[in-house]
This record gives sequence, structure tokens and C-alpha cells, in this order.
Amino acid sequence: MAFRFKLDAVLRFREGVEHAEEAALYRVVREIANAETELQQVKINQDRLREQREQELTLKLPAVHLLEIAEREFEFKNAAEALRLRLQKLETQRVKQLAIYQNAHRDRQVLSELRDQQRKAYELEQRRQEQKTLDDLFLARSKPGN
Repeated sequence: MAFRFKLDAVLRFREGVEHAEEAALYRVVREIANAETELQQVKINQDRLREQREQELTLKLPAVHLLEIAEREFEFKNAAEALRLRLQKLETQRVKQLAIYQNAHRDRQVLSELRDQQRKAYELEQRRQEQKTLDDLFLARSKPGN
């Protein structure tokens, strides 16, 4: 008779939950990476705009042109602040999701370890039974009078 783990359906369910929570964690981490990339791009744009403003100040351009640069700088500043807030929320979400994933992993791991222990016990019992059968056969053949 082959080994059967009575909680196999529960183990498969726990594996599915663990996989889903891990995927959710990766999604949050990916969103964080994307937001950080966006923030870096905004910072690069701010630096370029700042350099442009400094260069144009030496050219004595009309104030309207400088006002446009100032408005764009303000837009970049607001975009950067919005991205920082989004990153804070995503980091909070990542910490929560990591805890959820760790719990799911632990739940699955407990069942996996239980299955492994039961399998080892089953295999040990199978080997004992096989050895007992071999011993009985040996004794039956070695009895005088056979």
C-alpha cells in the first residue's frame, strides 16, 4: 500500500495560499521599484530644469519664460511629493504583505514537515514489515524437517 497523507488537500490549499501571497508581495515590490524609477526621473527632470533656468538667467530672457520654468519646477516638485507619499504607502503595504506571506509560508511549512515525518514513519514501518517477512521466510526454510 502506498503512502497517503490524510491532510494532502489541506497542504495543497496552503501551498496555493502561499503562492498567491508571494505573488501579491512581488506585485507590491514591483510597484515600489516602478515608483522609485519615476521619482528618479522626476529628480533628473528637476535638475535639468534647474540647470536650464541658471543658463537662461545669464541670457536675460523675458520674465514670462522664467515664469514658465518656475511653473514646471512647481509641477515637478508636486509630482515628486506625490511619488514620495505613494512610496510610503507602498512600503507600508509591503510590510503588511510580507507578514501575510510569512504566515502563509509558515502554515504550509508546518504541514509539509508533518507530511515528511509521517512519510518517514511509514517508510520505516514498511522496511520493518519487509524485514519481518524476510526473517519469517528464512526461519521457515531453516527449520529442521522441511
